[in-house]
Parts: sequence; structure tokens; C-alpha cells
Amino acid sequence: MISNVRFNKYSLYILLTAFFFLIFNHYTFALEMSSKRDCVVCHIEWMEDFRTDQETLVEFPSGNVLMKDTQGVVSSEEICYSCHDGYVMESRHITWTYNRHPVFVKPSKNITVPIDLPLSVKDEIYCGTCHSAHGKGAAAQHGDPTGRTSVFREVNIDSSLCEKCHRNEASFKFSNGHPVHTKALELPVKLFELGAKPASEKNKVVCQSCHKVHGAKGNKILIVDNRNSDLCSLCHEKQKSLVDTKHDLRTTLPDEKNIKKQQLSDSGPCSACHTPHNAAGNRLWARPIKEGNPASQMCLTCHGENTDYKTKRIGEYSHPINAKLASDVKLSDELPLFSEDGAKNPKGNVQCFTCHDIHRWDPNSLINKGGKDVEGDSSNSFLRLANDSSILCLKCHTDKEQLATSDHNLAVTAPEEKNVQGFTPLVSGPCGVCHIPHNAVSNRLWAKKISSDKDTASQLCTGCHNSNGAAKAKLLGDNYHAVGVTLDKFNITTTLPLFDNEGNKTADGKIACLTCHDPHTWDPINPVQNYTSENVEGDAGNSFLRKSNSPSSDLCKTCHKEKAFVDGTDHDMNITGPEAKNLLGQTVRESGQCGVCHLVHNSPNNMKLWGRAYGKITGDEDLIDSLCNGCHSSDGIAKTKIPAIASHPEERLINNVLRSDRQSLDFSPIFDKITGAEVNVGNISCPSCHNAHQWSPLVKEKGVNKNLEGNATNSFLRNVSYNNICIDCHGLDAIFRYKYFHDPNERVEPPASLIKFIE
Repeated sequence: MISNVRFNKYSLYILLTAFFFLIFNHYTFALEMSSKRDCVVCHIEWMEDFRTDQETLVEFPSGNVLMKDTQGVVSSEEICYSCHDGYVMESRHITWTYNRHPVFVKPSKNITVPIDLPLSVKDEIYCGTCHSAHGKGAAAQHGDPTGRTSVFREVNIDSSLCEKCHRNEASFKFSNGHPVHTKALELPVKLFELGAKPASEKNKVVCQSCHKVHGAKGNKILIVDNRNSDLCSLCHEKQKSLVDTKHDLRTTLPDEKNIKKQQLSDSGPCSACHTPHNAAGNRLWARPIKEGNPASQMCLTCHGENTDYKTKRIGEYSHPINAKLASDVKLSDELPLFSEDGAKNPKGNVQCFTCHDIHRWDPNSLINKGGKDVEGDSSNSFLRLANDSSILCLKCHTDKEQLATSDHNLAVTAPEEKNVQGFTPLVSGPCGVCHIPHNAVSNRLWAKKISSDKDTASQLCTGCHNSNGAAKAKLLGDNYHAVGVTLDKFNITTTLPLFDNEGNKTADGKIACLTCHDPHTWDPINPVQNYTSENVEGDAGNSFLRKSNSPSSDLCKTCHKEKAFVDGTDHDMNITGPEAKNLLGQTVRESGQCGVCHLVHNSPNNMKLWGRAYGKITGDEDLIDSLCNGCHSSDGIAKTKIPAIASHPEERLINNVLRSDRQSLDFSPIFDKITGAEVNVGNISCPSCHNAHQWSPLVKEKGVNKNLEGNATNSFLRNVSYNNICIDCHGLDAIFRYKYFHDPNERVEPPASLIKFIE
């Protein structure tokens, strides 16, 4: 029983083996027959059964298919046409329609043909260079997902066959070419409808995204005619707005050619500046680029000073480029920053492209193209943002935004004023009245005329603040604070900015109007919120001052530190005379504490820029005494503080050469009787003993904001009685005479106790 089972299994094995052998032989035979049939479709003479004594229509010479001085017959067009004769509709008819890859030409010097892509015996490219029915890229089915395509010698995944010869174009970063194998943009459907070949991944750019080897409708085997840059604009749709603007050089420079000597009428408006392969630099630049920062040089190839083109130049004075933003300024995406190579970079610098969109004339309208003869202004001119209200400027210069709500907005205070370009404030924007980004008159991007015989720093203000200027109602007068001088002349220092003659900030510069004034900020403490759009009368708390000078003398004390001790004392009119007015009719609130006595502008008096009426003086008093008598008089603010006698005998000249140290406690200044100027030899006057800015000679502090009754140790005395200039003549008697100087009854005869002490 067991043996029978084994026999049956063995018999079954034999039968199965025989069965599979028969099937395999049949399959092998069938495969061989099929292969022969496939081959003889083209190689008809390979089978003896088909041989006849009749000659074929196409001559089949014997020997290699690539014979000397001729093309192999199997690579000839006649062989292809023997099947693809157009009788049956299929895709191959496009091979000879429109434009195709050049054949029967020798490769250019820019092409490197690998050995596995053969040339003809004439070293020319021919159909067989890329095609072979037996190549690695041949496939039974067209459009094989692995990249194998009918009769290609090599697989062609993502245009890999193209890249075998066009290696420079494949290495686009090295050769400054259009990126490939990138997915930066969303490729439009229309691109593929026009003949582009999809890559293995969506939106990936390959050679065949733009090029079509057979049946290309454009030159350079482009899928469409690109003479109007139609192919470029398919993907770069936003840049299409350049067409018909001044940057469409077909209009403005019709005879211009790019670095490839291409005429714009043939290569399209984009080609004036961009070329897809072997460009002059990044951004596919198609114009010669000089040394320097490429991001700016791309613009300067046309707009630079040393170009041959009759285009807008930027001039000697132009907005800085390749500059870092201030650390506290953050820009939105609408104003991009760029690396030096011209690529967008959030950590980059300000370049021409930061403010300018070179493809769009009007930021608010795609329809407005400007035109060849249209002069641009701050609302267009390829700006990224319309700047007729200076919005573009203020995106970076945020610390200048108060200007728009101040009297320096000339759209409000002088709407008919014009800058050097002839633009009014309503056209140029409030910033453009004084500053223009290109072709400025001087540095600071100045937009008003400058006289060459005067320093620029002062003219930045006097350009308007003159008798014929826009600010003729706000003049300096004949007597005003010193400008154009260095601080070392006065032996003082400051934290306020100093300027050179050109208006540049410099540590060792001179005092200028801009030292105390910030022309962009009306109020340094309280920004204007609800500007009433009218000319506002300022005071010492605003008026474009860098620091408020009311009610404390914060601005003045920045340079005149020791004079600031007047705040809070009896000489602070906020304490003792808030309604008193100076010669300009200003109260202390309006003028500031210093402005009560000293007028920075429009002072009627040159001496000390005195801002109050001079007091009456007798023939034996110095002119400098009249500064004090103006208040300390019967009809003055300090009428309750009038000394019975105030003068020192005139005929005795005092010499303070040995006490000329102003920082010394025993210093007593001497003044000229006629001019009031400080001298070394002269007569005692009020300020010889009194320091009007400091209540106590021993305490360098501000006052206590109360009206105080003084004594011989304070009362604005300059020094103490035991150590002053009086002892040089009076000896110990000086103590008595110093204490009772203003008392007519006791100033001459010392008390008996002092006489006894002296004896």
C-alpha cells in the first residue's frame, strides 16, 4: 500500500516536469519568433523568408550603418517615414513641424557630448545621437513612469538626457543659469498645455519645462514664441507688468542689445536684463556688471554715472545702498531686504530693490504704465509703495514720523513750496520737500538749493528760514545763539550732536542749528496725536527742540550744565514771576526758564542775547549792571529786592588775573563798562559777586521750588566772604565790607569788635 503511494507521487513528479518542459520550450520558441517579427519591422532583410530579387525603394548598402561620409540608413528619415508617414495620426509628425533640436551640426564649444551618445562620422549631432531603438531609454510604451521613453539611448528622468550634453545649464549655480530641479514657483497648467513635459515631482523645473526637442514653436526650441516674453510671463506673471513701461527697453532703448548681442525685438522685453543661461551674474543678469555690490550694480548698469545710456542717473548724492537697517527697525515683506548677490534675505541690507519694484511702474495700478515721455513722481516711478504721503520713507525712518503732524509738513504750512525737482509737497510728500533719494543737491539727500559760499550745515535750515523762504515768518533775527563754532572754544562738552560743514554728525564738529533742533520731531516728549492741520505756535517745550526746555532747562543744561542750577530758585520765574514776559512777549512757560533772560533767536540785544529790558544805571555803574537792574527796580519783577546801594567805587580798577580759574570758589569776573564783555582788569559790578544761576556758592544743586529769603551765605553770591577778591585790597576788613556791601549805613565803618580784632 505504501509502495503504491510512493509510486504515484513519483509518477506525478515526472508528469509535472514533462509538462513544464513542454510549456517552456513553447514559450522560448514563441519569444524567439516574436523578437524576429519585432526586428524585421525595420530590419526586413534579416529574415531569409523575406528576401527577394527585387530592389528596395530605400537603398540598403552593405556594411556599418555609419559609413564614411554618409549617414547610416537605419538612422535616415526615410526609414522613419516608412512607418510614420502621417497616414495614421500619432505624435511623431511634430518631429518635422516647427523647430527641433539642431542636427547635422557639430557641437558648440559649450557642449560636451559623452561617449555613450555617439556623433556621426563627421562628428556631427544626428538623430542617432539621442535615439536608438536598442538604447537604455527605449521602452515598449511611450511615457514610461521610470523615465524610459521610446527610442532614447538613455533614460530621460527630469531631462537627465538633456543634461548629459548641456552640463553648464545643468550646473546652473556655477554658470549663472535658470534654476533647475527646484520647486520655488507653482508651475501653471497652461505651461504643460503648450507642450512642457511634467517632471517626476509637481512644480519641479527641468529643461523640458521650457524647451521642446521636437515641435517647438519658439526659437532655441522653446515651447512658445518668446519674442514678447510670453514664456517668461507664464511663470513670472507678476513681472509681466513691466511690458510697455519705461523698463520695457523696446520703447526707451529700441536699439539696445544684451550681453548675448540679442536684439530686444527678437528676444523679448525680459531679455534686456535677464538671460536664462550663462548670465553675467546672479538674477540671470544680461548686462555687463562692474565690480562692487551686485545687488546695486544690476541697476547701475543703466542708471550709473559712467554708462552710455540716456537714462535716469542717480547722481552724486543718492540714498545709501547695501546699508544695514537700524536695529530697532523691522520691515514687512512689502519692503524686502537683499543679500549682496541680489537674493531676498530678511537679514540682508537695503538695496535699490528694497524701495523699487523694477517691473511695475505704479504700485497702485497695473493699468498705469507711465509711458516713454511721462515724468515720474513719488506716486509711481517703480516704487514698491506710493510715497506721495512719505509712507515709503517712514517705513524705515520711523523716528521721523512726527514730521507729518508738524509745522514742517509743508503741505500744511507752505503748500506751494517746491523742491529742486519742481515738486510741491502734495506731490513729493512731506519728506520730499527737503530730501530726495536720487540726484540730491548735497549730502543729507538735500532737495533745496545750496549756496557754495556758505557751509551746508546752516543752510539746511536757512534755506527756508530766510526773508524770501517758506519760513519767512520764523527768522533768526540779527542776534541769535552762536553756530559754526566748536565747543572747545568755551571749554564745555555736550551730548547733543555736532556737525561738520557738510552737515554730517561728527564728535569734533561745530554747533549748528541741528545741534539743538530735530526738524522731524515737533515735541520730544508728547507726540502730536490730533494734528489740526494748521500752523501751530510753539514754545520751549516743543518747537522741534531735541529736548524740552520748559519748565526745566533740560536742553540748555546739556551744554551749560552749571547754569541749570537756576531751576527751582528765586531766579526761576516759574516760582517768582510766572506771568512775567520777556521782550518777545513770552511767559516763562512759553520761553522756558532760560528764555526769561536769554533769547536764542531774535534777541534785540547782542550782549548775552539779553531778553529783558535793560535797567537804568548811573554814570558810575557798568553796562552789565543794567541786566540786573531791569528786574531789581521799582517797576521790575524783583521790585521787593532792590539794594539801597549796589555799585563799587569806579576809580579803583580791579585785577583778577591771579583768580582767573572759573572753576575756583574764589573766582570773580570783571566786565568792561561799555560793552559788558568779560575782561581781566576793570570794575566790580553785580555779576562779579553774584552768580545769577546758583543760589548758594557752596551747594551746586537746583533750588527747592520756593521763594526764599537769603543771607550772606547764599542769595546767589558767587563765593564766600572769607575767600574772595575783596581781601586783595581790604584784607580782613573784606569780610565786613562783603557782608554789608548793599547797606549804606554799615558798609564803610566796621563795628568796634572788628576794629578791636584788627588792632
